[in-house]
Amino acid sequence: MIKHWSKYLRDEIEALERAKLVYLENVRASEKNANEWLKKFKDEERRRVEAEEQQHQLEFELAKANFENSRLQNLMAEHNTLLAELETARNELKAERKITRKLEKELNRRSGKEGYFGLSTPSALKINKPNSTAENKAKKGGAKKGHKGHGRKDFPAADADEIINLHEMPESCGCGGEWAVSAIKEHCVIERIPERKIKKFFLKKECLCSKCGRREEVNTPGVAAGALYGNAMVAHLLTEHYLHGLTAGNISRREGINEGTFFQMAHRNAMLLEPAFKRVLLELRSCLMIHADETGWRNDGSKAYAWIFANNDFTAFLFRDTRGSVVPLEVFGKKALNVNLVTDRYKGYNPLPVNRQYCYVHLLRDLESMEVDFPDELEVSAFTSILKEHIKRAIGLHKQKLELSEYLAEAVKLKDTIMEICNHEANHPAVQHFQNIFRENPDKLFQWVKSPDIPADNNFAERGLRPTVIARKISFGSQSDAGMRTREIIMTFLYTAKTRGLDPKITLEKALNILTRDPTADVTHLLGLPLPAHENAA
Repeated sequence: MIKHWSKYLRDEIEALERAKLVYLENVRASEKNANEWLKKFKDEERRRVEAEEQQHQLEFELAKANFENSRLQNLMAEHNTLLAELETARNELKAERKITRKLEKELNRRSGKEGYFGLSTPSALKINKPNSTAENKAKKGGAKKGHKGHGRKDFPAADADEIINLHEMPESCGCGGEWAVSAIKEHCVIERIPERKIKKFFLKKECLCSKCGRREEVNTPGVAAGALYGNAMVAHLLTEHYLHGLTAGNISRREGINEGTFFQMAHRNAMLLEPAFKRVLLELRSCLMIHADETGWRNDGSKAYAWIFANNDFTAFLFRDTRGSVVPLEVFGKKALNVNLVTDRYKGYNPLPVNRQYCYVHLLRDLESMEVDFPDELEVSAFTSILKEHIKRAIGLHKQKLELSEYLAEAVKLKDTIMEICNHEANHPAVQHFQNIFRENPDKLFQWVKSPDIPADNNFAERGLRPTVIARKISFGSQSDAGMRTREIIMTFLYTAKTRGLDPKITLEKALNILTRDPTADVTHLLGLPLPAHENAA
């Protein structure tokens, strides 16, 4: 029995030991799990704290951004208000200036010092013309010392239209002696025989076809069908009006022709010359260099514009109701051309597919205006005095007739000097504005550097427009669109003939004679232009 309980106790003790070991193992596992969970808890706690801190920081940044946004919105509202006030002030200033100009015009208020045309006023029209300088007073007119002179050029007897032998003798000599012929003296005289109208009475045969009965008569030579005035007379009248600038009223009084008859004559012949006009416009696209300018015109009392496109070979005029770029685009089209167009800085020429050359004379006037506007600014006076000399040299460079290599070397050197002056740091706004013209438009200011045939001034076009300005002043423009169309066609033909060294009136008469026989004929060969390919082939 004792043995049995002893074994039982040992078994129980072993079971307890095993249970203790299991318990201890479980306790150690529980402690391990508890440590792991504690670590995880601490990590989560740390992340939570960091997240809360980051959330607080973001909330602070958001509040700050909201505050800044609110401040900027307020500033934007103030800015918009100021812009509106500025625009209102500008409109009010513009209206006030308009009223001021109107009042000054009504009062004819002048300071007594300005010229009629500002800095462009010719010296003869300046109100207060300065006295001549001592240097100019010391200059003497006439040829230089040692110059032989050219003398009067007489013509030989073979070129004379009439040789007159004077048989008269001088009055008796005061000494009582008698005259004896010692030599035959020549005296060349150029005289003028006034033109006169002649009336021609043609008797023409009217023929009757024996087969079909059709009647036919020959054309009267040199006269349009059914016309009263011959082509020579028509060419003379059109040249007097559209080239020499005589008014239609003046021509009507001198020639005894009704004004309506004259303009009807002009319209009819302009229609015949229209293909030649279009050919001249087409030929302009193949030129190396062209001058262009525009000026005001009047059409039936409304505002219009006269345009000129000219060089040493062609002179084309266009009269339109607009000053927009559609007019020069009509001449040059939209396809890129190797044409150097010399103009002022008017933006209407910007869309053209050509190489632009700004006029340096206009830039020179701007510099002179700066001197007048800022007489006490040392920076302005220093800038203008230096740049003016180089601009004048650029204007006169192509007139020096230099060799091509010499010209190109001098032109490049002059260009570099001008750009160096314009790239120099400046403080005065007027100087900066002028410098920006060269900095922003180098491709439109130095085409003259490429060739001596490309001038740096647009005087050619301005001189070409001068007769048109005079015609506008004395005839008050055109009376209709048809009148403007007629004027541009006839003027283009006459001025192109004159430009190419031809007699405009004779050339026009020849063209009218050809068109009288065949209204579809091409008369541009009279201007020295080649015939179209199909006519050459024929």
